[in-house]
Amino acid sequence: MEFNKLAAQYQESLFRTIIPFWTQHSRDTLCGGYFNALTEGGEVFNTDKRIDLQAQQVWAFAWLYQHVDAIPQWLEIARHGADFLLTHGRSTNGRWLAEVDRRGRAVALSRTVVPDCFAAMALAQLYEITEQDDLAVMAQDTIQQVLAERQQQQEEQQQLLDGIRRFKSIREPMMILKALLETRSLFEADWLKETYEAILSEIMDQFLDKRINLLRENSLPEGGFSDSLPGRRLNPGLTFETAGYLLEAAEWSGNRRLTQQAIMMGLQLAELGWDTSQGGGFFQYTDLKDRPSVYSEWDRKLWWVHSEALSLFSRGYVRTRHPECLKWFRRVHEYTWAHFPDTKQKEWFGVLDRKGQPVTTCKATPEKGPYHLIRNLHDTWRALEQCAQSRFLSAGI
Repeated sequence: MEFNKLAAQYQESLFRTIIPFWTQHSRDTLCGGYFNALTEGGEVFNTDKRIDLQAQQVWAFAWLYQHVDAIPQWLEIARHGADFLLTHGRSTNGRWLAEVDRRGRAVALSRTVVPDCFAAMALAQLYEITEQDDLAVMAQDTIQQVLAERQQQQEEQQQLLDGIRRFKSIREPMMILKALLETRSLFEADWLKETYEAILSEIMDQFLDKRINLLRENSLPEGGFSDSLPGRRLNPGLTFETAGYLLEAAEWSGNRRLTQQAIMMGLQLAELGWDTSQGGGFFQYTDLKDRPSVYSEWDRKLWWVHSEALSLFSRGYVRTRHPECLKWFRRVHEYTWAHFPDTKQKEWFGVLDRKGQPVTTCKATPEKGPYHLIRNLHDTWRALEQCAQSRFLSAGI
């Protein structure tokens, strides 16, 4: 593979189509924050604002400023969203909301830890730039409150003997893991180590089926398996995203075994989640035992799933030189670039049908923001550059 050319392709897409779309169209200059519903041309068609998407965009542009290039506009965009979050994003009990209206009035409370985790990530990233102590304190408080409430909920559930089936989703420990990695500089080392190891253990012991290297989306408390529709459902996107965060954790902790485990869980899911009969692409869902699905959108192909796979397999190849990583990167790359980028407008289509046609041409929706593309295109670009550099070095150039 011509790694240099591929790296340039990802870099160019990031800087010429993805970032310009969001810098040009997303900011609400009247009421603050960002619009979360934009047509293919950037026109606003709904003004309610998702708190997790607001925080994701703050994180993305603060991260670009801190780790890519200190462009003043990027910091301005991050501050713009952070001001809105700090003013309107939290409920009276200190937890972050799910959604607000354009002016910041509460629309919906959150039922998950996702807004809290992204808010903590955003504030911690901005703190690295500004060194504003209040940002660090709020990020710390958010993480600690999430963990305390989650522990209380788990203890209460253990006391229930009503026989009702209750599932846990991988999304929750996955997001807490990412939030811990992003805020780790704010916490005392011993507390961080203990908390990180508990979350890592939950993921690896309760969601990963070690016999077949598959990460389940839903598990019963204490990791039990349910031979039911939600119990058998596999989610390629969440698997690739979790594996990607585990690669970050492995690099931070120096855990080589975790690197191998993360890559193998991604490779195993890729084999099951790929559409072999309709031109390729990853299904939104697949069944562990290959049984019929009742989920009407199971065969949709989503932009973020493929961007997570590209990042995982390119980074996995850099770390291990596993040939299957390179094989899957090539396959996902070819499908992705043939179907997702909008060649007429900027940005990518978010959802395709099974045949690879856009289901909607909107570029921002309550489910789609800039987080996945900015992070994953950057990480893939950098990984491909490392591959090219390694190849030159091995050839003695």
